[in-house]
Formats: sequence, C-alpha cells, structure tokens
Amino acid sequence: MKTLLKAGLAYVWRFSLFLFLGVVINITLAIVYFGDIIALFHGQNIWLGVIVLATVIGFPILWFVLGQQEAIYASISKVLKESSDEIVSFVVDKFITDDKKDKIGDYMSTLKKQPKTVQIILGFLFEKIDFFTEVSELLKEKEYSKDELKLKMVEKIEEKELFEEWTPTLWTPLLLLIANIAIVIIAHKFI
Repeated sequence: MKTLLKAGLAYVWRFSLFLFLGVVINITLAIVYFGDIIALFHGQNIWLGVIVLATVIGFPILWFVLGQQEAIYASISKVLKESSDEIVSFVVDKFITDDKKDKIGDYMSTLKKQPKTVQIILGFLFEKIDFFTEVSELLKEKEYSKDELKLKMVEKIEEKELFEEWTPTLWTPLLLLIANIAIVIIAHKFI
C-alpha cells in the first residue's frame, strides 16, 4: 500500500501542476488578448483572433494530455526507483506459482484483479523487461528460493537501468509554456 500511495501522490502532484499551469497561462492569455478575440467576432483581424482563440482553447487540452503522460512517468519512475524490491516481491508472489517457480500463474486474470495503478506500473515493467524469461533464466542457473529470486531480479532490473529514460524532467512543461505563449505573441506581432 505504501508503494501505491507514493505512485498516487507523484501522479496527482505532477498532473495537478500541469493542469494549474495550463489553465492559468491560458486564462491570462485570454484576458491579455481579449481584444483580439472580440475583434474576431466583429470581423476585424480575423486571423489573429482565430490564432489567439485556438491557442487559448487548444493548449489547455495539450497541457491536460501531456500532464497525464508526465504524471504517469513520474509515478512509475518514483515507484520503480524507490521501491523496485517491493514491486519484484509482489510480482514473484502473485504471478509465479509455488509448485514450479518458473511457471507463470494465470497472468492476465491476476493482472486484471489489481488496481489500475498497479496495472500501469506492471505493464510498464513487463514492457521494459521480459520478467518471466529472466526468472526462467535465473532458475536454470540454480534453484533459488523465492527470497533469493526476488533479490536476483531486483539486481537484474537495477543493472539494466531501464527507467532512467522515463524519469520526468522540467523540459516538457518549460517547452510547452514557451510554445503556448510564443504562438500568441508571434501572431500578435506579425499579423
């Protein structure tokens, strides 16, 4: 539960930040360039009004979509960096049967029973590493206990540094902010 709470908080924080920025920036642009929007409806400076209106309506949608994506990356990155041992332990306990450790339990039905956050994190993990093939390879080397298997899998995941590329940065909101404002300013100067 602690791991899910971390993932949920990371998601909510990042997504809320994107929504806040998207709404505040575009409301501010709409207020500052309100005259251009009104001019559109009076048949004056139509192109400028269309660009400003499209920007203040379209960019919040873009902030929303990219905010969701970045929030998912933030939650996955946080959980997998700080709690990879808990995730591996969960997968080994839930998906690998006791009678034969390299046999995968009913994978899809077990995954569907998990909360959405767990499904997203595990989906990401399974996309990046062929978890069960790695387990099978380890078990060919030696008959590990479940605890030893968990430790070995955590080591394999950390060796591969799979999640470094998914760590969210401030570049996405910064570039989105610049593009959002620049479109309106450039349109206002040149049209």
